[in-house]
Amino acid sequence: MLTRRHGAAFALVLGLFSSGCGPRYVKGTEIEYTSQRQQLADLVERYRVALVQRDADALRAMVSRGYFENGSTTSDPSDDYNYDGLMKVLDDLKSEVKAVRYDIQIKDIAIYDEAATVDYEYESQYLIAVGDQDRWSNKSDKNRLTFRKEKDGWRIVSGM
Repeated sequence: MLTRRHGAAFALVLGLFSSGCGPRYVKGTEIEYTSQRQQLADLVERYRVALVQRDADALRAMVSRGYFENGSTTSDPSDDYNYDGLMKVLDDLKSEVKAVRYDIQIKDIAIYDEAATVDYEYESQYLIAVGDQDRWSNKSDKNRLTFRKEKDGWRIVSGM
């Protein structure tokens, strides 16, 4: 005969077994886990931390030499830049930006053989030097980082 104590123990054991059978998620998301998705999510977190710390060297280490950004406008090439243009932007990071707050919520991770995209929403605040004055700039938006798998791992090819 099953006593109350035995019934509670049975329910606990059943709960432990059934929780192991459910889907696992990429940390901090509702995206089904794979090791490559977790690897990309970890890289996005390193990107976020590097932005907050204004660590241009860490950001440079994440970028592909084939980087290209069209400034989110396909019809206006005047705001396009490549790897060298991004390096100039990163050079200004420490001198023109005094503080950064940057929160990311990853919404999707898609992997296509040697390429991948990570879609996320962000909230940012930047303390920017404007002449002799500093001012905060706030922005919330959606973004996509595009990655390419290179010989030494995933590298960002657009979206920074």
